[in-house]
Amino acid sequence: MNKRFFLLLFTLTLTMIIAVACSNTGEENDEQNNEEQPQTEEASNDTDGEEIQNDEGNGNNEENVSELDNEQNNEENNPNDDNQSNQDQEVSANQGLPEPLEMNEHVQHPEGVNFTLETITFEEDHISVDFNAENHTGYSQYLASKGRAQGDNLGGITLEDDTGYVYRYVADSDSDRIKFEDGEKVTGTVSFAGRIQDDAESLTLIFNPDNKLEFSFEDIEIK
Repeated sequence: MNKRFFLLLFTLTLTMIIAVACSNTGEENDEQNNEEQPQTEEASNDTDGEEIQNDEGNGNNEENVSELDNEQNNEENNPNDDNQSNQDQEVSANQGLPEPLEMNEHVQHPEGVNFTLETITFEEDHISVDFNAENHTGYSQYLASKGRAQGDNLGGITLEDDTGYVYRYVADSDSDRIKFEDGEKVTGTVSFAGRIQDDAESLTLIFNPDNKLEFSFEDIEIK
């Protein structure tokens, strides 16, 4: 009798121990599952973020490709724009230059200088004037007593068109005053900086302005 009782008691105790052990094991598994599930959700959220970034990146790429396509189409549609612009500039630079003016205008100054204005020639970057003069004053004389144009000084020879544009006298400093002795004959060419203005119709040329030995040629018509 006692043996059966003790055997039954031992069996119940062992059963309870096993039940408790199984219960603890189940709780530990549930806790582990609960801990792993947020990590899975976080990983899923990260994946979603990467997909969004990829979608945004793909959108930017599509925009960039679209812009490049538009630029290429514009270039293909207007391949001659640059060439046309260059041609227009060349035509503008070359058109409208007047023909050389054959003047051969002779002036005999009371002081004793004979002066002849021969030719006015128009170039892209300057205007040149050919002349000759003979000195019979008994003294050395100058045809450009103020020398070349510098700063506010317009120089010993001035050239201005009817629009008011002034072409500055340019020359070497050692010969810009054009000195010639008594009895000497001078033949030379003087230059003025700049291209003739497109709307200019006439010129005024003066050797020795504001000097008693002055040679003035006004209203020279540009052909």
